[in-house]
Amino acid sequence: MNSSADSFWRDMSAFFPDIVASVASLSKKSYFSITNLKNDITWWSQRAMDFFGLEENYTLRGKEKSKKPIHPDDVANFRKGFAERLAGENLDKSWEYRILNGNTYNRISATAKLLYDESGDPFVIVIQYNNYGISDGVDSVTGLRTESALNHRITELLAMEGDSALLKITLDQFSNINVLYGTDFADELLSRAADELLHQVGDRGNVYRLFGAKFVITFDRITKEELNCINDQIADVLGNKIIINGSKVPLKISAGAVFVKSYMKDSNSVRSRLSFAVNHSRTEHHGELVIFNDEFHGNNEKQFDLISVIHKCAITDFKGFRLFYQPIADTRTGIIRGMEALIRWELEPYGMVSPGVFMEWLEQDPCMFDLGNWVLRTALTDVKRIRSRQPDFFVNVNVAATQLERKEFRTAVLNILQGTHSQPDELCLELTERCKNLDFAFLKSEVAYFHSLGIKIALDDFGTGNSSLSLALALPFDELKVDMSFIKDIKERPQNQAMIQSIVDYANRTDTETCIEGIENEDVHEYISRFGATWHQGYYYSKPVPIEQFEEIIERNQSEIVAE
Repeated sequence: MNSSADSFWRDMSAFFPDIVASVASLSKKSYFSITNLKNDITWWSQRAMDFFGLEENYTLRGKEKSKKPIHPDDVANFRKGFAERLAGENLDKSWEYRILNGNTYNRISATAKLLYDESGDPFVIVIQYNNYGISDGVDSVTGLRTESALNHRITELLAMEGDSALLKITLDQFSNINVLYGTDFADELLSRAADELLHQVGDRGNVYRLFGAKFVITFDRITKEELNCINDQIADVLGNKIIINGSKVPLKISAGAVFVKSYMKDSNSVRSRLSFAVNHSRTEHHGELVIFNDEFHGNNEKQFDLISVIHKCAITDFKGFRLFYQPIADTRTGIIRGMEALIRWELEPYGMVSPGVFMEWLEQDPCMFDLGNWVLRTALTDVKRIRSRQPDFFVNVNVAATQLERKEFRTAVLNILQGTHSQPDELCLELTERCKNLDFAFLKSEVAYFHSLGIKIALDDFGTGNSSLSLALALPFDELKVDMSFIKDIKERPQNQAMIQSIVDYANRTDTETCIEGIENEDVHEYISRFGATWHQGYYYSKPVPIEQFEEIIERNQSEIVAE
């Protein structure tokens, strides 16, 4: 130690505990613990005590009495991560889990450092817990303002008179870049994109980063023409002028905007409309700017207020969400051998709300990941009620693109299987329409991964859109679900008959199962049976019903089969 260091540390030992506590208190979203591995005593920073609900500053390792439980899906991952760090493994990586905080779960990212004694044995482990449920107001990757700051700004804009507006930019298929090239490359790309947004916007507005590769720009006053001009400039720069490591990285964007009006009431209402505009940009306008006010002309406001209520439930405690189930029948025997889980929402005074009203919105929102996990966990819990008397019974669960593209999705599925004591053959994941737009290499890796676990993968709405056939030819799906649009007026449509027969013949030759949806009555059932599909699904067997009614349907079906 040099003289400067000697001078610095001289007479500091008495103050060292206070110094550590002071350093730990500087960030409101970071908590610290220090564990003496010789005596298993852990010191907790004050912020850690406050957040985790600990009553003591010093605790015995493993005996902490936290008032905030870890999410059931994350307990195994938390224990595994801690054990690995104690063993000196993955010390340069963080591990994540969720903690219940009030009615919501906060995501915690933990990193650890291990200190060794003179003999080389582990002596002290220091852990930093970053709470992503709390924002310091600035995003660490891009330096932009964060989501909490955006909500505050929207509240201010709602109180202002004038032509204030929000422009939302999403980098399409960015999650695939994250998976294929790694987080360091992805972070560099986000940082460069943020720099370009700041440059293009200048002092005309404020730029915020949302979850993933989504940005929002707020303008106090702007015209429609100016909004379109700025968006064109952003699209040109991100598409043609991002260079990393000497290579140009073209970024395709989708863009939506909304002019803030007083009747929108709160930030959630404004952001719901903004999400609608971006979604329509991506799915119907090839990424061109969609301005919400032009699309809806101020109509259907009650529906958007309802969507805001449903969104709040999705990001808190899933209040009002329910699962209904529709039978999937074996075409050879007529036995119902599976069910598809279908989400509903019902809460007074709104009554039962069809997923067609809200799923388009939620599938574009980060909340879809946690909501999708809730659906998966509930469906695997409910299917056990049937498997107790029909061991080969399975459940199909729809997966949105916003779930599949999250790097945590694989771990979430594994944790839910373990947490519900389920086997992989109980589950079939149905890839919904927007999953078809994900990067092909990424989709291939995901299908291969879940196959390696023994989980089946189905391609939903097969035959619609341009990507279904190419995906079916290139990826080893276990099941093709023929879209019900082919079944409508099937007897009068020779082209539909030929299409269905071709799909079934192709599937049979490649050992792929087929499920024909939309079997609505006995007449259609008799006619469709000639095509030789594996499964049938539709109102002929039952409309979607709660699990209690579904069990009654199973009992009747078994009785009828025995009677025959």
